[in-house]
Amino acid sequence: ILGEEEWDTFVQIMRTQLPATFRINGSGKFAKAIHEKLTSELSSKLAAAVEGSGEGTDRPLGKVMVDGEEIEPLKPLAWYPNGYGWQLGFSRNQIRKLPVLEYFHEFLKRENDAGNITRQEAASMIPPFFLNVKPENRILDMCAAPGSKTFQLLEMIHANHESGEEPAGYVVANDSDAKRCNLLTHQTKRMCSPALLVTNHEGQSFPQLRNQAGEENTALFDRILCDVPCSGDGTMRKAPDIWRRWNHGMGNGLHKLQLRIATRAARLLEVGGRMVYSTCSLNPIENEAVVAEILRRGEGSFELLDVSGELPGLKRRPGMRTWQVRGRNGWMTLDEFNELSEEDMKHSKAWPSFFPDEASDKMPLDRCCRIFPHDDNTGGFFVAVFTKTKEWKSDVAASEPRGKSALPEEPAQKADATENEAVKPEPEGEPKSDDAKEDTTSKPEVQDNSNKPSDPPLRQKRWKGIDPILPVLEDEATKALFDFYGIDSAFPIRRNLITRTPHGCKPKRIYYISSSIKSIIERDRLEKLRISAVGVKIFEKQTNETVRTNYRIAQEGLPAILPFLTKQVFRPTLKEFVALLKNRTLVIPEAPPGLAKPENVATDDQAAGNAAKQDGDSSKSTGYIEKEHMLERPKISEESTLAQLRSVHMGCCIAMMQTEDAERLGFMFNGSPLALSCWRGKITVNLLTSSNETNQILEKFPEEVRK
Repeated sequence: ILGEEEWDTFVQIMRTQLPATFRINGSGKFAKAIHEKLTSELSSKLAAAVEGSGEGTDRPLGKVMVDGEEIEPLKPLAWYPNGYGWQLGFSRNQIRKLPVLEYFHEFLKRENDAGNITRQEAASMIPPFFLNVKPENRILDMCAAPGSKTFQLLEMIHANHESGEEPAGYVVANDSDAKRCNLLTHQTKRMCSPALLVTNHEGQSFPQLRNQAGEENTALFDRILCDVPCSGDGTMRKAPDIWRRWNHGMGNGLHKLQLRIATRAARLLEVGGRMVYSTCSLNPIENEAVVAEILRRGEGSFELLDVSGELPGLKRRPGMRTWQVRGRNGWMTLDEFNELSEEDMKHSKAWPSFFPDEASDKMPLDRCCRIFPHDDNTGGFFVAVFTKTKEWKSDVAASEPRGKSALPEEPAQKADATENEAVKPEPEGEPKSDDAKEDTTSKPEVQDNSNKPSDPPLRQKRWKGIDPILPVLEDEATKALFDFYGIDSAFPIRRNLITRTPHGCKPKRIYYISSSIKSIIERDRLEKLRISAVGVKIFEKQTNETVRTNYRIAQEGLPAILPFLTKQVFRPTLKEFVALLKNRTLVIPEAPPGLAKPENVATDDQAAGNAAKQDGDSSKSTGYIEKEHMLERPKISEESTLAQLRSVHMGCCIAMMQTEDAERLGFMFNGSPLALSCWRGKITVNLLTSSNETNQILEKFPEEVRK
């Protein structure tokens, strides 16, 4: 893979620690603010540490030293668009010994938890960019867990969309392991996207669905990311144990699986679409050999794209046009392999597709990209970009084999229920019935809903351990919900609300899915997709019986519904908004509308005495509060805010910054000011957001405003 003259340099850097890297969520609310903080405040703090070195200290001039080791400066990745990718070269031990680094580390943790940044290896950030994603693209991430690349894809389809709008495209994130699907869901939940569908299938058996006209073998995807399982030899810098475990058989053993996943992805790709094949390996058996076999089988249906002009600044090398193959019997050529007996072929653990041949010699394999660690201080990576030029009619299994022993293929699959069965189905999620055309055994008992609309559910419960996906039907509870928040009947996403609570029970959570995701679920009439997670939570059940609705608004779903709320919204002054962020609760010295005055409330004389204690505030409204210590807490006192709160009932409400303040301080997001989900009680209003999210928002305000 490398010449002898640079092999020692390559091995040397592979033995060093991999620099930590992260990227800013480009479609996030605070992307520009975080970028500015990184380029100014944090850089200046590190510069100050440099200035404290030199004569009279134990550190050389112009360098920051910890335990005799120089710390590399924080710097942006040269190739990452908009300067949103960053690299830092210090360890956890160094962080603990230098205060400025500890401050920086805490900053990264807060922003990562809030979804504003993602810690991710630099080379791993590359593949999504080569898909050239637009908001209208229909994307499949075949092997998505743990979800960093999926998060990037979601950022891309949400780029520049307005508040209340949904992207025309979608991302289907798939993984073969149910537990890793949970990790994937947790990672991508920070994006709060209604255009995400998480599925649990083996990549090589991902089901083919029909289109809306009922036609079979129709492509759902015009972009596919195929980041396949690999030996991981390019990750030795962050996983040193691979040094001890690695052998040539690791890559050889995965080649068959990688090829099956890639060919399945190629069949699912729409004509004119892009597919990216990638690994974190430098082994040509896992890389160029797979790419060459896809081109052979495609018989002109696929073209390998030249992406050397994309991502300027990225240091890459061309793919290999020829390579050697090692089996159990040692190094061999294709001719030597074909001369082996059938028994010796099996013993060699090699396949004909391992080898370069006359056909591959004519392929532009140099258009593949190889990322070497010693070129730009990264991990090792491989990327190839395909486009589909015409429909691939012939089945994979019908491809003409090369040599005596062809690679064993999957049986030809029909576009019906058998297609959703993996080679080895997971115990969890195994279908109840193999006959998906008449799957009566899998349908749950449905209670009598004669008084409800007869709309059929989107999906019945076909997979064990997987909750159904049901539409939220119009009933008294939903009518009360929409009336309480003043949501107009023309609310555009009202038709796209679902729940995963079985029939006969009140929904615990209500999710919002985009129209594009809804279309996938509706066309999956045979329920081939094993759906682990879908949509963004917008309403959550609450149990306070004094409130006029059973549901509160979840913060993650607030941006989608905010433009359509006409009730339960108030706009405090900037001082009150910041006080709410700092204290998480503010006292409201007036009763909520419709709440009777408590019998044991303070008398007018007592109220007047209490009011006098509050910095001379003689407002009679303080007489509502009986407990004197509550009056000592931060409270809402501006008459303009109190006037708004007189129409805000007990229960969930929204605190929204005033437009003028938001525009001046940079808190306008997709056309709307910053808003927070709150709860109005009898005498207080309380934030429903997490303390971590609150803190990272508060940090974005200027210091003079926070005081």
